[in-house]
Parts: sequence; C-alpha cells; structure tokens
Amino acid sequence: MGSSPQAFQDRNAHIGDLIIPCIDVARGAATEPSAIPGLRDPLDVIEIVRAYAAGSAQKIFLDVFDAWDAIDYLPAVLSSIKESGVDILVSVEHGLLPSVKLLGDLFEAGADIVSISTAMVDDPGTVRAAIGEYGGDRLMGVINSRQTAPGEWQAYVRDGEQRAGANASAMAARFADLRVGAILANSIDREGTGQGFDLALTRAVAEASRLPVIASGGCGTLQHLRDALHNGQATYVLVNKMVHNGKHSIAEIRDFLMADSLYRPDH
Repeated sequence: MGSSPQAFQDRNAHIGDLIIPCIDVARGAATEPSAIPGLRDPLDVIEIVRAYAAGSAQKIFLDVFDAWDAIDYLPAVLSSIKESGVDILVSVEHGLLPSVKLLGDLFEAGADIVSISTAMVDDPGTVRAAIGEYGGDRLMGVINSRQTAPGEWQAYVRDGEQRAGANASAMAARFADLRVGAILANSIDREGTGQGFDLALTRAVAEASRLPVIASGGCGTLQHLRDALHNGQATYVLVNKMVHNGKHSIAEIRDFLMADSLYRPDH
C-alpha cells in the first residue's frame, strides 16, 4: 500500500483541485452517454476521466451504483484512470462498506478515497475498523439530506430511501469524531434541478464538523460554483450533469474561478 494521498487540501489549493467531476457508473460504464466533444465512446469512463484531467481536474468521483459483489471490473478501471494523474474518490453501493479487506482491495487497485454513508448506519463497527487500519483521511463521509424545516435537514442513507436517524448536523459531527478527510454534503431536494447548491446546508455541515466540505446537488451555472465556495463555506464543488452533458468544460470552470482573485495561485 502506498502512502496516503494528499487528497483533501485547504482553500488555497490549485484551482483545478476545487472542482470534482462526478461520473455515475454501472456495469463498468457511465450510466448516461456523455456529450463531451471528441469522445470516441461517450459511455467510456476512462475516456471521460481523461477529458476532465485534460481540463486540469485533479480529483474524480466515481459513484458506482453496482453492489460490491458485482464490481469485478472496477480494479481495471481504477488502474487505467490512475494513469491520468488524478486522485480517485469512489463510492460503491451508496456508501456501504462490507469489510476492511474489500476496502483495502479498492485502495490497492488505485482508489485514493472511499466514501461511507449507509455503512455509518448498517455497520459502524466496520467503519471504525477501517479507520483503524487505514486512517480517517482515506475515507470521505457522505450526507444525503432533505430539508424538513428552515435550518433543519434529515440525513438519509440507501440512496435517499432510508432515514439515517439523525439530522445533517449530527451526522457531520459523527464524521468529525471519526476524523474523515472530508464530507460531501448533498441536497436530495436540489438534485437535478439546476437551481444551485443548498448553501445553508453546506454551511451547517461545515460548522458542525470543521472539516472540508464538498457542495453537491443542484449546480446548474458557473455562478452556483462561486456561490458555494464564497458563501456556502464549501472547500470543493461537485459537478456532474453540467460537465457530463458538455454544457461546460472543466477548463471553462477553472478559468471562470481563476477570474476571482480569491482563487488565483498567487493570492
């Protein structure tokens, strides 16, 4: 096993490091064809990653929908992606973690960070054992949530189908106690709407955890990205549809944020 990657940094990280493209994966391919120009196979995960890396993305998030016993293809994909020089964040089966050994196998294959969500409810003992073996910085907490009242969000697991039994802030505090590397704060209410991130949610998670937070759910414009980084206390922004469908490129997002003095390399 190699040394732990410097996967999560502070707000002064290289601009390309702030943008995390997400690729939804099932049966070894993207779940929907990408409209990124120049792809030979719009379902090829490796080609899509190379396009993002060419635009200066330094992290990639693979959201793998398949069950753990159906990801025999994943080690080869991870190995090929690693050649692009990006850090690889992986979620399998909505943040389940069946065993420490399977986690180790993913790390050995090339994953840098593996997310946990449902495992926090189903098998917290395995989560603690994994952290004891590999350290919390190799894990990323994911909080999928729905707003229940002003300033209140209920956390969910199993792809938003089951209540986690805690609100988003309480889940964030649990992840902080485990010293995970970062928390992805996803608004189920905003997913696919293009209305922008739930900035109150990202702020609540950041304040409860004091960890780097990845804003997720609802991004539709370049300004939404800037808003999350400026006003949402987010350290990173997750992008999916807006880059997968070719509306914006990673390079375009990078240049947009570079125009902001807060994110210039010499700031």
